[in-house]
Amino acid sequence: MPPSFSVIVPTYGRPEYLRAAVDSVLAQTVDDLECIVVDDATPIPVPRPSQDPRVRLVSRARNGGPAAARNSGLQAATGTYVAFLDDDDVWVPDRLEQALDQHRRAPLVVCFQSVVGGSLDARGRQLEGDVADSILDSITPHLGATTCARDDLLRFDETYRACEDVEWWLRIAQHARVATATKVGLLYRAHGGARTSTGHDHRLRGNEHLLDQHAEWFRTHPRARAFRLKRMGLSAMQIGERNLGRRCLAQSFRVRPEPTTAWQLLRACIPARGAAT
Repeated sequence: MPPSFSVIVPTYGRPEYLRAAVDSVLAQTVDDLECIVVDDATPIPVPRPSQDPRVRLVSRARNGGPAAARNSGLQAATGTYVAFLDDDDVWVPDRLEQALDQHRRAPLVVCFQSVVGGSLDARGRQLEGDVADSILDSITPHLGATTCARDDLLRFDETYRACEDVEWWLRIAQHARVATATKVGLLYRAHGGARTSTGHDHRLRGNEHLLDQHAEWFRTHPRARAFRLKRMGLSAMQIGERNLGRRCLAQSFRVRPEPTTAWQLLRACIPARGAAT
């Protein structure tokens, strides 16, 4: 019989964290699982991180980024449900038990998240039922906080090197209902190590791609469009593209005037320290 869960852990160049991620999967109170570690063509190939027979290693011949790595894991998955975990994050022991309880209500389940060493009383965005029209109005749930019935899963768009998770959420929310396990299940690790595709520059280009590819959807969802433009503006400011940042923030404000956007735009118009005036 297939396992209850297939857990997909894409990895690239972070062996110091990978073992902890896999160990947190193997420590789940739901032990009927397979853990599929996908090595996205790391220059020094990743060794199998555990001898536990539930762990499998899939090695890609060519680096494709997070979307491609997760798709390789999906192709190998046999579980009733699929869960995702980044190689530098960890789960609390009952994370899959939380999800299993909620899958009686919906094929797509999310939980709350905190940081490693943070409070387990943290809350998050609570999604219930049909969220097709509101899913991008705010930050989408982290994939590490997401499980999905394998029969309802969609592949990730490999043209994205970042924001592939947001684009996936936009599409899957069109047909899959959502339930929320109102407990912390994911512990996100904040660190200064390698982030090959999630820096501000990659997120900026990913959001540009998202707005272009799904232009018609965003035309009828102004709140989501304003939120994306604001995210782009803040990312642009972080990497020193101040003109682009101001343009994005101004567009966001025109689409949906908000005090916080006005304040961020005002700050963006203040010359950077040391800049020529």
